[in-house]
Amino acid sequence: MNDFIASLYDPWFNYELYKDLQDSVYNAFDFQKLGIGLILVSLILLLVFYKLWDPVKKPRFKWIITLLFVGIFMFAICYALLFNNIELLQYLGNYTGDVGEPNPQYFILQMALISFVYGVALAGLLSIPIKYISVGNKHNPF
Repeated sequence: MNDFIASLYDPWFNYELYKDLQDSVYNAFDFQKLGIGLILVSLILLLVFYKLWDPVKKPRFKWIITLLFVGIFMFAICYALLFNNIELLQYLGNYTGDVGEPNPQYFILQMALISFVYGVALAGLLSIPIKYISVGNKHNPF
Protein backbone atom coordinates (compact mmCIF):
# COMPACT_ATOMS: atom_id res chain seq x y z
CA MET A 1 0.00 0.00 0.00
CA ASN A 2 2.95 2.30 0.71
CA ASP A 3 4.05 2.00 -2.94
CA PHE A 4 0.57 2.67 -4.32
CA ILE A 5 -0.05 5.79 -2.22
CA ALA A 6 3.48 7.04 -2.92
CA SER A 7 2.75 6.73 -6.64
CA LEU A 8 -0.26 9.04 -6.17
CA TYR A 9 1.89 11.77 -4.62
CA ASP A 10 4.96 11.42 -6.88
CA PRO A 11 3.58 13.24 -9.96
CA TRP A 12 2.98 16.38 -7.92
CA PHE A 13 6.69 16.83 -7.11
CA ASN A 14 9.93 17.36 -8.99
CA TYR A 15 11.62 14.03 -8.29
CA GLU A 16 15.17 15.38 -8.55
CA LEU A 17 14.53 18.19 -6.08
CA TYR A 18 12.33 16.38 -3.55
CA LYS A 19 13.82 12.88 -3.71
CA ASP A 20 15.30 12.92 -0.20
CA LEU A 21 12.15 14.34 1.38
CA GLN A 22 9.90 11.85 -0.42
CA ASP A 23 12.22 9.01 0.56
CA SER A 24 11.99 10.04 4.21
CA VAL A 25 8.19 9.88 4.02
CA TYR A 26 8.35 6.54 2.21
CA ASN A 27 10.85 5.00 4.63
CA ALA A 28 8.71 5.89 7.65
CA PHE A 29 5.66 4.25 5.99
CA ASP A 30 3.86 7.58 6.19
CA PHE A 31 2.35 7.07 2.74
CA GLN A 32 0.68 3.93 4.05
CA LYS A 33 -0.64 5.83 7.07
CA LEU A 34 -1.96 8.56 4.76
CA GLY A 35 -3.74 5.95 2.61
CA ILE A 36 -5.37 4.35 5.62
CA GLY A 37 -6.33 7.80 6.89
CA LEU A 38 -7.86 8.73 3.53
CA ILE A 39 -10.05 5.66 3.52
CA LEU A 40 -11.07 5.77 7.19
CA VAL A 41 -11.80 9.49 7.38
CA SER A 42 -13.81 9.39 4.16
CA LEU A 43 -15.83 6.37 5.25
CA ILE A 44 -16.47 7.57 8.80
CA LEU A 45 -17.58 11.07 7.83
CA LEU A 46 -19.74 9.80 4.97
CA LEU A 47 -21.38 7.26 7.27
CA VAL A 48 -22.05 10.05 9.76
CA PHE A 49 -23.49 12.18 6.97
CA TYR A 50 -25.68 9.53 5.35
CA LYS A 51 -26.76 7.57 8.42
CA LEU A 52 -26.64 9.77 11.50
CA TRP A 53 -27.05 13.28 10.12
CA ASP A 54 -29.26 12.25 7.17
CA PRO A 55 -30.16 15.83 6.22
CA VAL A 56 -33.41 16.63 4.53
CA LYS A 57 -33.10 20.43 4.19
CA LYS A 58 -30.32 21.62 1.86
CA PRO A 59 -28.83 18.14 1.41
CA ARG A 60 -26.43 19.11 -1.39
CA PHE A 61 -24.99 22.00 0.63
CA LYS A 62 -24.52 19.73 3.66
CA TRP A 63 -22.89 17.09 1.45
CA ILE A 64 -20.38 19.68 0.19
CA ILE A 65 -19.70 20.71 3.80
CA THR A 66 -19.06 17.06 4.66
CA LEU A 67 -16.60 16.75 1.77
CA LEU A 68 -14.82 19.88 2.96
CA PHE A 69 -14.58 18.41 6.46
CA VAL A 70 -13.02 15.27 5.01
CA GLY A 71 -10.47 17.46 3.24
CA ILE A 72 -9.75 19.49 6.37
CA PHE A 73 -9.29 16.35 8.46
CA MET A 74 -6.93 14.89 5.84
CA PHE A 75 -4.97 18.14 5.72
CA ALA A 76 -4.57 18.08 9.51
CA ILE A 77 -3.69 14.38 9.63
CA CYS A 78 -1.06 14.73 6.91
CA TYR A 79 0.41 17.87 8.45
CA ALA A 80 0.65 16.28 11.91
CA LEU A 81 1.97 13.00 10.53
CA LEU A 82 4.75 14.64 8.55
CA PHE A 83 5.73 16.95 11.39
CA ASN A 84 6.25 13.82 13.49
CA ASN A 85 8.55 12.25 10.88
CA ILE A 86 12.04 12.26 12.41
CA GLU A 87 13.88 12.43 9.08
CA LEU A 88 11.78 15.39 7.93
CA LEU A 89 12.44 17.13 11.24
CA GLN A 90 16.16 16.68 10.63
CA TYR A 91 15.77 18.22 7.17
CA LEU A 92 13.84 21.11 8.75
CA GLY A 93 16.64 21.67 11.25
CA ASN A 94 19.34 21.54 8.58
CA TYR A 95 17.53 23.75 6.07
CA THR A 96 19.65 26.77 5.11
CA GLY A 97 17.62 28.22 2.25
CA ASP A 98 20.35 27.75 -0.34
CA VAL A 99 19.43 27.84 -4.02
CA GLY A 100 18.43 24.40 -5.24
CA GLU A 101 17.70 23.09 -1.74
CA PRO A 102 14.08 22.02 -1.20
CA ASN A 103 12.20 23.72 1.61
CA PRO A 104 10.96 20.94 3.94
CA GLN A 105 8.24 23.07 5.47
CA TYR A 106 6.85 23.94 2.05
CA PHE A 107 7.05 20.23 1.14
CA ILE A 108 4.94 19.35 4.18
CA LEU A 109 2.40 22.03 3.26
CA GLN A 110 2.24 20.73 -0.33
CA MET A 111 1.71 17.17 0.89
CA ALA A 112 -1.07 18.33 3.20
CA LEU A 113 -2.79 20.26 0.39
CA ILE A 114 -2.55 17.24 -1.90
CA SER A 115 -4.07 15.12 0.89
CA PHE A 116 -6.91 17.66 1.10
CA VAL A 117 -7.60 17.21 -2.62
CA TYR A 118 -7.40 13.41 -2.45
CA GLY A 119 -9.65 13.35 0.62
CA VAL A 120 -12.36 15.39 -1.09
CA ALA A 121 -12.08 13.35 -4.30
CA LEU A 122 -12.22 9.99 -2.52
CA ALA A 123 -15.15 11.07 -0.37
CA GLY A 124 -16.97 12.23 -3.50
CA LEU A 125 -16.43 8.86 -5.16
CA LEU A 126 -17.36 6.88 -2.05
CA SER A 127 -20.59 8.88 -1.79
CA ILE A 128 -21.97 6.98 -4.76
CA PRO A 129 -22.18 3.53 -3.09
CA ILE A 130 -22.61 4.79 0.50
CA LYS A 131 -25.63 6.98 -0.27
CA TYR A 132 -27.85 3.89 -0.47
CA ILE A 133 -27.69 3.34 3.31
CA SER A 134 -29.51 6.63 3.82
CA VAL A 135 -33.25 6.72 4.36
CA GLY A 136 -34.08 10.22 3.13
CA ASN A 137 -30.97 11.15 1.23
CA LYS A 138 -30.49 8.48 -1.44
CA HIS A 139 -30.41 10.97 -4.30
CA ASN A 140 -27.65 13.13 -2.88
CA PRO A 141 -25.31 14.05 -4.54
CA PHE A 142 -26.76 12.75 -7.84
